[in-house]
Amino acid sequence: MEVKKESLIVFSDISILDVKALLKINSSPFIVMKNHLEILGILDEGFFLKRLDSDGQNQEITAYLNTSFVVVDDLDKLSEEDMSTYDFVIQHGDNQYSCHPISEVREVLLKKKMKSLISLNESLKKELEVTRKKVKELTQILHSSYDEIFVTDASGNTLFVSEACKKLTGLPPEAFINKNIKELVEKGLINNSVTLKTMKTKAIHSAEQTYPHGVTVFCTAKPIFDEEGNLYRIVSNSRDITELVEMKSQLNIVNLRNQRARHENSRTVSFNNFITNSEKMVKVFELAEKVAPMDSSIFIHGETGVGKGVLARVIHDLSSRKDKNFIQVNCGAIPSALIESELFGYESGAFTGANKHGKKGLVESADGGTLFLDEIGEMPLDIQVKILHLVQDRTFMKVGGTKEKKVNIRIISATNKDLKQMIKNNQFREDLYYRLHVVPMEIPQLRERKEDILLLTDYFLKKFNEKYGQSITIDDHSKLILQLQDYPGNVRELENVIEQIVVTARKPIVTIEDLPSDLTYKDTALVNLTGIIPLKKALEETEKQLLSQALSTYKSTRKMAKALEVSQTTIMRKLGKYQFSYQDD
Repeated sequence: MEVKKESLIVFSDISILDVKALLKINSSPFIVMKNHLEILGILDEGFFLKRLDSDGQNQEITAYLNTSFVVVDDLDKLSEEDMSTYDFVIQHGDNQYSCHPISEVREVLLKKKMKSLISLNESLKKELEVTRKKVKELTQILHSSYDEIFVTDASGNTLFVSEACKKLTGLPPEAFINKNIKELVEKGLINNSVTLKTMKTKAIHSAEQTYPHGVTVFCTAKPIFDEEGNLYRIVSNSRDITELVEMKSQLNIVNLRNQRARHENSRTVSFNNFITNSEKMVKVFELAEKVAPMDSSIFIHGETGVGKGVLARVIHDLSSRKDKNFIQVNCGAIPSALIESELFGYESGAFTGANKHGKKGLVESADGGTLFLDEIGEMPLDIQVKILHLVQDRTFMKVGGTKEKKVNIRIISATNKDLKQMIKNNQFREDLYYRLHVVPMEIPQLRERKEDILLLTDYFLKKFNEKYGQSITIDDHSKLILQLQDYPGNVRELENVIEQIVVTARKPIVTIEDLPSDLTYKDTALVNLTGIIPLKKALEETEKQLLSQALSTYKSTRKMAKALEVSQTTIMRKLGKYQFSYQDD
């Protein structure tokens, strides 16, 4: 800060006459210095003339100087003490000197401070305006929230309540502001207060609350702490769950009714590892029960993995042969060069490398019991002749043998191939086909008996939980995804999927995101949510997708009703509601 330009400097050897002459042409004050630039004092006209009158002109120049001064390089460094102690300030910098009366400096500094304060005030005004706008915006945001936002201080005094409280409590925010939470609880305006719990424990608390006019909310209170770790604020959020509570109550009633209906109408058949709820499979089981006591040949048709081996074992266990051997032969798993010796055995020395004592074949091992020829379509033609002889006469000859042996066996065959087409292609003997095909049985694919999927899912879940020492459960949405799969590998594929779920599960309850990634979701997803939507709309969308999937799978309303475990009337009403077109059988 510069108050005045460079001051005039005179030396101590100047005469009184020269000073008088100098004062006539220049205004004071002057700086008086020695030759070696030592400041002696300030030559001020008023002070000089006063001393001149009292002391005369016979004194040294130093007698007429004002020595009440302070030297600084920056006027801003002057302290309040300097301002009250000295008459002059000498500013020294860059080999220049300027002298200022202290009153003049004080006035300049005061103006500078005032200017700074004015500037600061303007800045604070702008910041205050910005803050006011932000507070207004934040308040509008809080008031626009669907949920009620309730803020108290550490003592429970209510500081803020959003306008959503009108919808939830029937009262305006003013009914709560400046009231203590304990007072509101005593008046019955709030019950089961989570704010009080958070005040006591300084932890997050959640609970259901019901307001006097019947609205139920789910409220969560969260503590906020200051920099010293002391409780500062408590913010609670309340969401209206009245509709959800009512729906939950109605759903519980519906579930109870469905459980009773399932208990009254279900016809679950279970025998060993054979378990079903399907009408088609029950008919297959009824046929198995009927023919099991007889020794007629049985031929089981079905895709890979439907359970042909399981059914064959059930038939054996229901027969009089149940205490004898059940020998299963996978015709496709034995190399062609070995299948004859595996089936019929061989005599000692029958071929190079043979056991010197010979070997009993699988046919002989089944004597008295059941021989199950799985994947019979893979049997080589030259062996088919010997199988035909076995079926007709129940006799066989070992490899390298000369005498036929008789066996008492029951033969069950199975395949997933079209044997009639193979007969046309000369790949399977027609006479053998009809000898084996005395009692044909068809096991339907798993996709044709969707009602068995949940039954089998629970069965395999229990099986693999016990096997691996787990306690994994699958939620209802995930079970629905499992139920809507096509399962080209049938029961075996479902079994593998459940085993994979149990082995790889990272949490006790498996949800949709935990299911194997190769399951098909795009046509079977419950609802593809991209954000929060009303619960009623989500439920309707799920219902619509289920009906669409069921309609494409079962075609008739009667079958749809059974699969979805509701009445046929309900299915017809729902299809009409969502404008589905259908032709009933």
